[in-house]
Amino acid sequence: MKIKAFLATFLSFMALLLCSAFLIYLQLQAIQGLHLGVLEDKLYAENTGILSWSMKNIDVDALGRTPLPESWGEILIADNASLTIKTSTHTGHAGMSLYKIPQLLDQAQPVIDAMKKGRDETIKTNAYMIAISPLPDNVSLIGFKPKSWEKGLVSEQNDQIHRNTRSIATILVIYVAGGMACALVLSLIIVFLLTSPVSRAARAFERLSLGNFDEDLSGSGGKTMVILSESFFRLKTSLKLALEKLGSR
Repeated sequence: MKIKAFLATFLSFMALLLCSAFLIYLQLQAIQGLHLGVLEDKLYAENTGILSWSMKNIDVDALGRTPLPESWGEILIADNASLTIKTSTHTGHAGMSLYKIPQLLDQAQPVIDAMKKGRDETIKTNAYMIAISPLPDNVSLIGFKPKSWEKGLVSEQNDQIHRNTRSIATILVIYVAGGMACALVLSLIIVFLLTSPVSRAARAFERLSLGNFDEDLSGSGGKTMVILSESFFRLKTSLKLALEKLGSR
């Protein structure tokens, strides 16, 4: 009986423990499955809008002296005819040809076409966004912004999420191991509390059946034990009376 009671109690605790651990595991998987690429695209689009706005409101005369935000690349003024850079936020590029700017090589033809047409245009690539705005005196304002800043920011957030989920996974393993130990101890305690009064009653009835009328059964242990104690007392009294009647004959 003790083994059956222990197994039933222990398995019940383990079922609750494993169910809760499984639910936590599912939440961890959901967190790890978060796709931050959407955030990267939104950040890029937001910074692209800021760059386009800045292109229209920039102080051309202070172009070489104005530092750019970390997430931007470069803003320059190029001659439409010679395709040379007149002024740039990257001072070392002044006087160079547009063809020597690596970021513009992949989209050189669309950039040149936009410069010749003299209109605002935005060219998006996988790595850069290029904005072109015409200026007086046959020159164009060109700005480009790499996507690497947004990628780095999102990658940092991904790493942080993975570190946190690994820490939670470690805590989950400790939680399961500790829960198993607690379930074992609690099961033993509960089985002892439940079976100890019953075992005591069984021993008392067994001794009484062997003729030990000095045996008593305490009623401590709950309502059931009170009933058993009263039944034991009545049975012992009845047996004593029966034996006395037999002895008097």
